[in-house]
Amino acid sequence: MFNRKLYKQTAKKQLAGRRTVPVLATLITTFILLFLGTTSEIHTSQIINSNSAYAQTASWIYETEDDFADDYAFSVSTISDSGVSLLFSILTISITGILILAQCHLYNEYFKTLEKISFAEYLRSFTHWFKGALAGLWFTLWVVLWSFLFFIPGIVKAFSYSQMFFVLAENPKIGVAKAMQISKTLTKGFKADLFVMYISFFGWHFLSTFTFGILQLWIQPYEYMSFTNAYKSLKMHALRTGILTESDFI
Repeated sequence: MFNRKLYKQTAKKQLAGRRTVPVLATLITTFILLFLGTTSEIHTSQIINSNSAYAQTASWIYETEDDFADDYAFSVSTISDSGVSLLFSILTISITGILILAQCHLYNEYFKTLEKISFAEYLRSFTHWFKGALAGLWFTLWVVLWSFLFFIPGIVKAFSYSQMFFVLAENPKIGVAKAMQISKTLTKGFKADLFVMYISFFGWHFLSTFTFGILQLWIQPYEYMSFTNAYKSLKMHALRTGILTESDFI
């Protein structure tokens, strides 16, 4: 039933002659994620420098109590730095969720018609930004919790929850928790297929490194469109077999 070759071949046809908006969406997403990554590195560097400055100051004040100086520096700086780091992580995950939901919305529109999709349609996808932020946080929370058990369960659950953004993009009125539950139902028995499909793009990503990432402008739309087709197929299978009904998507 799961046919990754068909999904990928169909994706090429669906994108043919109308890649402009997907390329722009990929550029926007990449720019924002790079900005967040760079900001995170700068923040980490500032924390290290800040801790060093605290230690030097404390050592100067307590010249005869070096151990106390180190403890003082750690206690004063770590609490505030940890709080800022946590908030920044939450912000990053939320923004990533918003961007993923926007992409899923765009490719859902590409699935529905062979007509050209306007850039305005992509911008409209940000209407449900709050739902995207919640989905990003909810997805990450559960994957991290499962990863605490062992690395493998985290990967399995990541693919189990992987369809929730497609569900939300197609049905924005659905709650995040319900979308995750639907994703678990859709992927039951197909997580290995989704994993194989995911790694089937590794070759393209490797080749992209030789183009300084420029090839990603072609790869990302192709990958998203392929997984959109996979989601639609999983949904049709679930509806056809009675595992889910149309009312579940309301």
